Amino acid sequence: MLDNDRAQRDAILLNRMILRSIVDHAVITLDMDCKVTSWNEGAESILGWTEEEAIGQSGDLFFTPEDVARDRPEVEMRTALREGRADDERWHMRKDGSRFWASGLMMPLLTDGDATEPATDGTNINGFVKIFRDRTFQEKARRRIALLEQRSTLAMKRAGTVGIIEFDALDDSVVADSVAAELQGIPGQDADTALPTSRFFGCIHPDDLPLVQSALEASVRDGDDFDIVYRTLSHAPQPNWVHAQATIDRDAAKRITKLSGIIVDITDQRAAAHMQDMQLSFLDDVRDMMQPDDIVSLALQTIAKTLHVSRVGHGHIEATDVINIKADWNVEGGTSLVGRQHYSTFGNMFHTLKDGETVLIADTQDDAQIDDPSVLAGIQVRSLVCLPLMELGRLRAVLFVNDIGPRHWSEAECRFMRAIFDRTYAAIDRLRFETERNLMAAELTHRMKNMLTMAQVVVTQTLRGTNDIAIARSAITARLRALSEAQDVLTRVDNRDAAISEVVASALKPHLGAGDRITISGPYVVLNAQQVLGLALGLHELATNALKYGALSNEAGHVDIWWTFNEGTFSFLWSEIGGPPVSAPVAGGFGSRILNQVVGGYFEGTTEVTYDAQGIRFVLTGTC
Repeated sequence: MLDNDRAQRDAILLNRMILRSIVDHAVITLDMDCKVTSWNEGAESILGWTEEEAIGQSGDLFFTPEDVARDRPEVEMRTALREGRADDERWHMRKDGSRFWASGLMMPLLTDGDATEPATDGTNINGFVKIFRDRTFQEKARRRIALLEQRSTLAMKRAGTVGIIEFDALDDSVVADSVAAELQGIPGQDADTALPTSRFFGCIHPDDLPLVQSALEASVRDGDDFDIVYRTLSHAPQPNWVHAQATIDRDAAKRITKLSGIIVDITDQRAAAHMQDMQLSFLDDVRDMMQPDDIVSLALQTIAKTLHVSRVGHGHIEATDVINIKADWNVEGGTSLVGRQHYSTFGNMFHTLKDGETVLIADTQDDAQIDDPSVLAGIQVRSLVCLPLMELGRLRAVLFVNDIGPRHWSEAECRFMRAIFDRTYAAIDRLRFETERNLMAAELTHRMKNMLTMAQVVVTQTLRGTNDIAIARSAITARLRALSEAQDVLTRVDNRDAAISEVVASALKPHLGAGDRITISGPYVVLNAQQVLGLALGLHELATNALKYGALSNEAGHVDIWWTFNEGTFSFLWSEIGGPPVSAPVAGGFGSRILNQVVGGYFEGTTEVTYDAQGIRFVLTGTC
């Protein structure tokens, strides 16, 4: 009897040791009322509750609330009684409230005796044992794979990129699945029966039809594989491209009876290759262009004809609510938008553009960025792309591409537009830089002569009418210093903005001591570094001319300087009054070139120099 008790104790101890050693499995025993009776270290590790916390708790403890509501623990116990085991593959709960995927089973605990199977009435059952592992990682991976497979299958089915086709050489017919038929431009339901080859050929672009017919005839005649790329008829402006490949089948007599193969939609690949070719062609052509307008015109045409759209244009950003559309390309019969337009015409998209983000709208009829689709419909816009051009964090210009119908804009198309847009402005900036470089090289020589002339004028005018050499010396020194400061403004290109009043005052500082002979007025306007340079250049030329020949060359002349700024439009006026009679030069000198060709470009505008009886009048109109 003692030996038997000792054997039982040893068995119990052994079982406990086994349970403690199973740390990667949760092993839990339950009584017939579904109360926890034991809880191994694996259960504590996986579930979070200690053995002391779990003993006596309901087995519902680690089931999800929705499984408890469905009486899942009781269902598992009944299944285990009936079938000897209940598989368990489902989400469970940890102590911290998180969920994990458990994989395991529940089995009945049999009492001592001869029975090896649980009795259906439960007479030889002493509870249940539940064993499971945390398989959350594996389950999530399995679900991801299943989802990817499902999406891949669905994408292939929906995309309709590959179809099966068979040419019957004996009865001159074609058998195709619905995908191949649709790619060819034939309704899918018509593919249920064999179609005459003529029906198949009738859907091929006329320019490619002879090539396809010749290739098919050669395959039947010579036994070569059929391999041809061609366009099918399309109602859309852009063509559909397919690649058809087939191998020959022979009968017992070695006769060619069929050609079996596939049709693949290669429209996207073909379009991508075409965009790349057009981009390279644009770069080659724009390299030799010398006029910004020619560069812009080529860019707009390249985008329009490559993407088969109805309108392409670009505009400069001016005031808070104005875009100045400089040029656009329109399909025949389209409406040009050239001129100043208010942002509100195009919806709320400019908030996005000012943040440097591209705007893509597939259909203006159901897009939240468009308040009133009828306004865009009035200018033949149903879908659009707007690309921002940023400069020092500020929206400088916008490229807009429109189409008259709904359209999905691909990433490849957007990359193509962006590449052409960026290279257009890079070419314009390069052209401007080269022009400025050449002019500045000539300016260095010209300026040395002007500096000596101006210094001579300053000295002469200061000495005129004074007998006090000390006072004259002081005045000459001050004016020459001011002249030097004006040269600093003229040559400053340090990417700093400046108020126009500061630029004017600094550039004209050597001449502002002459009483009230120069008046300056205008609102507060900030110019960028390039505009500072351009205006300083113009003022220097005007002041030099006025000192040598104009209103500042005598004792009675006067110069009025004023400017205005309204809704992005900037106007600047230099007007001389009371000077000697002036007339237009017979041949324009370097100063004339600066005023007529250079200054306006910095303001995306124009300049005009007139020679009135009272003196020179210079007008600059542009944006800033």
